[in-house]
Amino acid sequence: MELRVDRGTFDDEMCATAPVVTRPRRTRRPADRRRRRPEQRGRPRHDPNAVAVLVEYETVGYLPRNDAVRYRALFSHLAASGFVARVPCRVWGGRVTDHGYDRAGRMTLTEQFRGSVTVALAEPHLCLPVNAAPQTPHVVLPQGGSIQVSGEEHHLAEIKPFLRAEGESYAYATLHELNDSSGRAVKQLVEVRLDGNRVGQLTPKMSGDLLPAIRHLDSIGCLTVAKAKIKGNHLKAEVILYCARAHELPNDWPGAIGQGLPSAQTAMRTEVQAGIGSSSAGPTAFASHAPIPPKPTRIRFVVPPGWPPAPEGWEPPPGWQPDPSWPQAPHNWSFWVVE
Repeated sequence: MELRVDRGTFDDEMCATAPVVTRPRRTRRPADRRRRRPEQRGRPRHDPNAVAVLVEYETVGYLPRNDAVRYRALFSHLAASGFVARVPCRVWGGRVTDHGYDRAGRMTLTEQFRGSVTVALAEPHLCLPVNAAPQTPHVVLPQGGSIQVSGEEHHLAEIKPFLRAEGESYAYATLHELNDSSGRAVKQLVEVRLDGNRVGQLTPKMSGDLLPAIRHLDSIGCLTVAKAKIKGNHLKAEVILYCARAHELPNDWPGAIGQGLPSAQTAMRTEVQAGIGSSSAGPTAFASHAPIPPKPTRIRFVVPPGWPPAPEGWEPPPGWQPDPSWPQAPHNWSFWVVE
């Protein structure tokens, strides 16, 4: 489970993805990496709220005591639901030379290693969305700058269920093309919805920045989803999108959707062998697929566009990999949806 990051990125620094667990514990490593380094110093042995930070199966530190108390309930909830929290982190380290003096007053040089690990986390109430992503095929736009939604004052009843006591929350919003004929000329705008209910629209300028991406996804049968922050109370609320504009998207976005569709023979072979592992008949020139996320509770598996339909109730077994000839799953594709 990727947690939402609400702070700045680590430019010009080495970045890693660190699992965060709610208690210090040994983490099983792959068979070829069984050797472990000695336990890190500073382990809070008697702190029941300790939250450990792991990078590549090794404990590199712990959240400060005050922060651990604030985040422990969130991480415990994720662990109980079968998730492992993953956040970006900055890892810095190197050897430094300290200058000192011995008893005789002579200068001494001591070389030692110093390092630090910083994790990027939003406030606890902003780490997880207040709603589920759409169950239909969709693509989440990459994180980007803020875009203010207009007209929220006319949809306060639809926004109220997403408000939190902290005054802000974030949710998945869907974006749809809308023809506005209220003026002299028809305008193409972007309508913003939360769980299928209209909560506002974008200005003509902002709509023009997003419509090319929305139309492209619509042409391949996918909804456009953006992350939205909802601020306010029962008297007044506002919705702000955080997503990349069409001209800011990578050239290969959203990936090879709808290209290289597997043949009927490949689909039949996959249905027969789905329960025993991955098919290896595809050519080795294809890029390897990203690992399938672990299955949470009370969810179902969703096949990305271009993959053969899975049998009713089928779920990928541990270690299963898609056929290399299938198209890559869209960026941020949700393999599991809540029933």
